[in-house]
Amino acid sequence: MLRRLMKRWVKNEKSPRELFVHEDDWGQIEVLPASCRAWCEAEFARIARFATAHAAGGDGGWTDIYVRAEAPMTLASLRLSFADTITALAARLEAFDIVTSGTFSAPGPVARVAAFGPEGSVGIVIIPDASGAIVDAMTLVCNGSESACREVRRAVTMISSAQPLLIVEWNRLTLSLDA
Repeated sequence: MLRRLMKRWVKNEKSPRELFVHEDDWGQIEVLPASCRAWCEAEFARIARFATAHAAGGDGGWTDIYVRAEAPMTLASLRLSFADTITALAARLEAFDIVTSGTFSAPGPVARVAAFGPEGSVGIVIIPDASGAIVDAMTLVCNGSESACREVRRAVTMISSAQPLLIVEWNRLTLSLDA
């Protein structure tokens, strides 16, 4: 990433607006159908029990890894239009030109996604299904100011859906239906 920035600086090119999603951040803040609320709360409890039972002590960390179960209903099952979702988000947030992912030292472009957000470390990534017509998943990146993160959460509420959308923050064990 630094090499690309230096090339643009030397050539005096305008940098494209880029959202970086660290490889460990995918799905840490996701959007699910609101009908998953009770399941998410139960999964939070299982995660908390596991974390307590497997705490390494001393310098921190854990002695084992917990893999979350699949949600009983996916975002894809709502059959949200990819184009309509992009339109709704574009009305509230600026689009990113590119999404990159990987490690900080070796990021690479992510194909076939759309992303929107108020700043380079805060945004929402929309992932289409194989046809490109339906939203398969959405992941949020909130590594910036709390006000920017709130702006992204509010934008999610503007997406037209058969049922309310639930923002699940697995990294903080919190849920929100509205911003």
